[in-house]
Amino acid sequence: MDTVFSMKQFDDLIAIRSSKGRVVGFHTKNLEIARLSEQAWEQGLKLNEVRAWNSQQKSKELSSFETDDNCEESADETQKQSHKPLNYQVRALSINVTQICNLHCTYCAAGGDGSYGDPVKKIAVDKTLPQIQFFMGKLSPGDEFRLTFLGGEPLLYPEAILLLAEYAQEFAAVRQIKTQFVVVTNGTQFTERNIEILDKIKANITISLDGPPEVNDLLRPNRAGFGVTHSIIAGLRSLLDQKKQSKKNIGSVGISGVFGSKNMNLEKAYRFYSEFPVQWFDFTYDHLETREQVNWEFTQELLHVGALAFAKGGEQELRRIKIFDQYFQVFDSQKINNNYCGAGKTFLMVDARNQIYTCPWVVGDSKEVVGQGTTLFQEKLSGYSQDLIVQNNCQNCWASAICGGGCMYIHKNKTGDKHQVDPNFCSRTRELIATSLLYYEESRGLSTQVQEVIEGEQILG
Repeated sequence: MDTVFSMKQFDDLIAIRSSKGRVVGFHTKNLEIARLSEQAWEQGLKLNEVRAWNSQQKSKELSSFETDDNCEESADETQKQSHKPLNYQVRALSINVTQICNLHCTYCAAGGDGSYGDPVKKIAVDKTLPQIQFFMGKLSPGDEFRLTFLGGEPLLYPEAILLLAEYAQEFAAVRQIKTQFVVVTNGTQFTERNIEILDKIKANITISLDGPPEVNDLLRPNRAGFGVTHSIIAGLRSLLDQKKQSKKNIGSVGISGVFGSKNMNLEKAYRFYSEFPVQWFDFTYDHLETREQVNWEFTQELLHVGALAFAKGGEQELRRIKIFDQYFQVFDSQKINNNYCGAGKTFLMVDARNQIYTCPWVVGDSKEVVGQGTTLFQEKLSGYSQDLIVQNNCQNCWASAICGGGCMYIHKNKTGDKHQVDPNFCSRTRELIATSLLYYEESRGLSTQVQEVIEGEQILG
């Protein structure tokens, strides 16, 4: 796959031209995608031609796509929604089951031991159950609720995971709510008992692993300073073998690594991850990194890995890389993303003291506490009521409907203000989205050509 490209914008249409001459169009309002003609690239497009292009797409069995009129209504609705008061329908809740860890990652954001500097090491189950009931009680039959167990290392306290998950399941059964459970683990605690618990709650599992042993052991040693990657690999293989052979109820299993100046060999990590029959990989950029050069290097590395994956197995293999799968899902759904994440809207975070935050990365910062127990601090949460693309002034960015305004934590780390965007984040995201559009068009064969530009009327690129 050729990932080198140029771009032009014609009103609401983005044209992306690869170095091999293939031109792909993306409509920024209704998220339609199609192959464009070379003439369209050279001469420009009129808005009414884009609408004609939309009509052609409908005839190519793309009837699920929205029309221009629907898009305009969606945009109006977005503006209305951005000023609505927050209704606190939390559909995803993360819980720090433990705030202690058996590893000592070099980039740990939780004090180096998972504690965030807090002497309280475990969640109080009796205080957490009312919180789960409080948030799930606001949902309606048919709604979905995701409960994520974090740490520290959450599998150091598996009993709490089981108790909280079983309570959520029982409550959900009465209210006819769909539940999903996620466990984010360093992979060192895949004992028989823990695997049984993961199986019982049908957990989706994220394993934090920064690459092969020679990399991961340096970045993620145990508290004594020794590498543990070989034991992680053994535990992971045991988990995957039991999942396969015993037809366990365990959900998806994925591997997530952190990459930046200390770990930039994404290809080595990708080849290592590919040795395991997991469903997905996530190449996460170091959220504390602010340097432009490092950002550029990471972006190029990720594009390179995407090219390797696409060459290896087309769309299916490419979408094992989480970021590409996320973009493909947006392209398929044609659903505009007004918020990068649901922080303070549909998502909240609970620490071991049962304090409530809007994001796992701000745990431990007393200024970021937005609630305690079942009490929400309305004044603090009101600052999250607007859509991020509005708060972050992203409306004029061609990629905003897919990006959703970006990560508030990363923005603040770079600029000092969670609503002043980090230019590194923006450049990285736009390049990944543009490349994903090329992959999507090639995978789906959207070969409809935009007709010739109406004579004498052009828009400059």
